Amino acid sequence: MSLILSGIFNAMQIVGVCVAFLLIDRIGRRPLAIGGGIGNMTCFVIIAVFVGRYEGVWAENTSAGWVCVAMAFLFIIVFGASYSSLGCALPPEVFPVSIRSKGVAFSIAINWLSKFTVGVVTPPMIDDIRFGTYVFYACFCGLAALWVYFLVPETMGKTLEQIDEAFGDLSGQEEQEIMREIKSNPAYMKADADRKS
Repeated sequence: MSLILSGIFNAMQIVGVCVAFLLIDRIGRRPLAIGGGIGNMTCFVIIAVFVGRYEGVWAENTSAGWVCVAMAFLFIIVFGASYSSLGCALPPEVFPVSIRSKGVAFSIAINWLSKFTVGVVTPPMIDDIRFGTYVFYACFCGLAALWVYFLVPETMGKTLEQIDEAFGDLSGQEEQEIMREIKSNPAYMKADADRKS
């Protein structure tokens, strides 16, 4: 049964990623991230309540166990539709061209390091603090939603220069000013005309 549930769990993430594929350019990155944080937090809170209430008496309350399984499935769908997809889509949009490749590589490395860390620390956390593990993760999901709400600008439909401005980087504007000055210089205009002829 655990092998079947594991397969279903992974299939649910594919469903979530397909949802993100349909929504990411319709509703934007911020709504997906905020909704993902709130949705994942809700799933973890429900799991925490059921684990806290029925821990040790699962055999007599199998329906409570299935509620937790359903919440785990819902969690992975929401995660696939939000943070799993945004972890690949958002970094290339927010890093300036000068450091984009390094920034994206670093963000993906941190993403995988975080997944590894969660995989290593979660089993001992469940052993030691039981339902508190789910409360812990619920808090981080809620904080993620708040972080996006207050600090992450929407990038959908924005030019790189507009995104730079949203993060307070005005180098794109400075470069455009320099280009305008160069193009307004009569010597540039003459050299450009000579080159074209």
